[in-house]
Amino acid sequence: MGSVRTALFNWLFARHHGGVFILRIDDTDVVRSNEEYLTNILASLDWLGLAWDEGPQRQEPGRDQGDHGPYRQSRRQERYQSVAQQLLAEGKAFHCYCSAEELEAKRQQAARQKTAPRYDGRCLDLTDAQRSKFEAEGRKPAIRFRLPDGPAIVLEDLIRGRVEFPREMLDHFILVRSDGKPVYNFVSAVDEADLKITHVIRGDDHLSNTPKQILVMEALGLALPRYAHLPQILGLDRARLSKRHGAPGILELREEGFLPDAVVNFLALLGWSYNDTDEIFSPAELVEKFDLARVGSAPAVFDEKKLLWMNGLYIRKAPTTGILPELRKRVLAAYDTPYAKDSAYVERVLNLVKESLKTLAEVVPATEFFFHEELKWEEEARKKLLEWPRAAEILNGVHAVLGKAEPFTPECLEAQLRTSAEEAGCKFKDFVHPTRFACTGRVAGPSLFHLLEVLGRERCLSRVQAACSLLK
Repeated sequence: MGSVRTALFNWLFARHHGGVFILRIDDTDVVRSNEEYLTNILASLDWLGLAWDEGPQRQEPGRDQGDHGPYRQSRRQERYQSVAQQLLAEGKAFHCYCSAEELEAKRQQAARQKTAPRYDGRCLDLTDAQRSKFEAEGRKPAIRFRLPDGPAIVLEDLIRGRVEFPREMLDHFILVRSDGKPVYNFVSAVDEADLKITHVIRGDDHLSNTPKQILVMEALGLALPRYAHLPQILGLDRARLSKRHGAPGILELREEGFLPDAVVNFLALLGWSYNDTDEIFSPAELVEKFDLARVGSAPAVFDEKKLLWMNGLYIRKAPTTGILPELRKRVLAAYDTPYAKDSAYVERVLNLVKESLKTLAEVVPATEFFFHEELKWEEEARKKLLEWPRAAEILNGVHAVLGKAEPFTPECLEAQLRTSAEEAGCKFKDFVHPTRFACTGRVAGPSLFHLLEVLGRERCLSRVQAACSLLK
């Protein structure tokens, strides 16, 4: 969720300023990178409509679109090795022969002393003889950046303002591991220049990476991009959003029946706001209004209830022709009954329930009583009917109305039920609720008189009669 929010803000910024939106795949971490992850990234952005100008091709991820590729760090290894050798030749980097066990011992010692773990520079100025001895022992060197003396590293962040990083908080950090794999902070600095990136917009969990990347770029004599670090996304408990909060992935939202424009609208409001009142924006409106100056530094809260509310709003205002095919597909997959095979009937049902849906997936449980002959009662509806005052008398009156109403339309049904309620000395609602329980087995749902019309006279009479038997 956080990664897609970051992609959205980059996309909005690029589109607002007429710039280029670049999708770069940072896959230097072999354990956390595979083709399935890449496929999911591309599919998620594609579904949301966040088309990238440069990066892997959507249909053929193995091929690039754009003039500055490759756009996958795993395919730029020769370039990184070349730059690392340049820094070594210029004395801006050095070989480090410390073993993993030695470094871990140093970290544990720092933990016992309650100090920040820092590399002690033991390999900073090795002699040729010392290097030869280590290599004879079979040690493979890592390449570390030679941290120069100087003042604090200063970042003018487009969201956070001025941020200073004291040089003493840094050490001679690794550029290339002993197994030959370059690290993220090194390769990203190289990529910012090679891919002609002018603005880096990312989550604030990357803020601590920034001084290292600045130092590498300065050592290479490269122009720095502008940085903007977005606020964290938190759960309702104010802890960092994670799977334990039930936070879904973007493709999960697609399967659950969320609309892409609703998700884009919701994500845009996680950290950005246009004013204190407006919340509903189309993608085009977001592009027009988006400004990093309106992005706050305070954490944003992921509120699933608000996402559901917003998605329901988008479903209600969506053109019926736009979402009916997806609703129909879900209904046909769920029900194998004669009613589901009647396309005209299915369309009437969908037009009726569309207004009450929060997700497209809700269409299946919301329409169950339309597509089955026998009702599956909600326990609450059954209990309320059994406890309803004068329920049997009321349902007998309802049965009489349903049998004689002509025409069998919502207007006629409502008028005659009102008359029947008055004659029985009841409030109108005392007739409405038992009728809904009897005909749908539910306590809530779409407009009662419209659903009675769709169900038809015979099914309504049969269900009311069955409810009367239940009362007996």
